[in-house]
Amino acid sequence: MKKVDPKALEQMAKEKNIDKDKIEKIANNYKGKSENELMDELIKIGKTLEGKEEVVSKFKTFLDENQRKKLDSIMNKISEAELQDKIESKKTKSKKTNGAKPAPSKSSPKESSNKGNQKSKATKKVKKVVKKTKKSPSK
Repeated sequence: MKKVDPKALEQMAKEKNIDKDKIEKIANNYKGKSENELMDELIKIGKTLEGKEEVVSKFKTFLDENQRKKLDSIMNKISEAELQDKIESKKTKSKKTNGAKPAPSKSSPKESSNKGNQKSKATKKVKKVVKKTKKSPSK
């Protein structure tokens, strides 16, 4: 494992507005938690972070191969969770849209005139049938 350069780490933290004391406080809150609980928290936090790819790529330089693999795994899970959230959001939007009355579709003048013709033809046929039934002698 590479030796961590504290100055470089602090410089990166300052650039990204990362408060060292805040991170230590957060880390202390997670002591004693299971790996699954920590993974869930990392995913939840990771979904809201902006610029995480840049921070992760810089942070990787301080990690050994196994730690990099673990970090990649975490980042993949965060990406999957973000994707799942987007899918759920789209499903929710489509359910709301389908539940509401559909907006009238815009049709071309030809289509609207065809619809009018179809309605008038159907109406004429109904009227003819009604007349025929009225004219036919009842038995």
